[in-house]
Amino acid sequence: MRLNYHRMEIFTANAAKQKLGHVLDTARTEPVAISRHGRSAFVVTTKEDYDELVRMKFERLKSEVQRGFTQLDRGEFSDRSFADIATQALDEHGKENDLS
Repeated sequence: MRLNYHRMEIFTANAAKQKLGHVLDTARTEPVAISRHGRSAFVVTTKEDYDELVRMKFERLKSEVQRGFTQLDRGEFSDRSFADIATQALDEHGKENDLS
């Protein structure tokens, strides 16, 4: 997998539309960001890299679920509400995906 987020070329949505061939050629060697309203909104990458990202996310999810079952087997429980846990997980997920 060839992820290089520090060198990602960025196109506005209009420029990407006008230069689609260039966007796709660039995406063969590095991910390309497409911005809308001044913020990166999309990333164009190869199918191979996308599949690898999906696989990595799935493996992480499996690992986290297994960790939870292991904790349950050891009798480790939490008094926190589901809403509190979900809010924390979403906050942490957002921080992990912040590429700026």
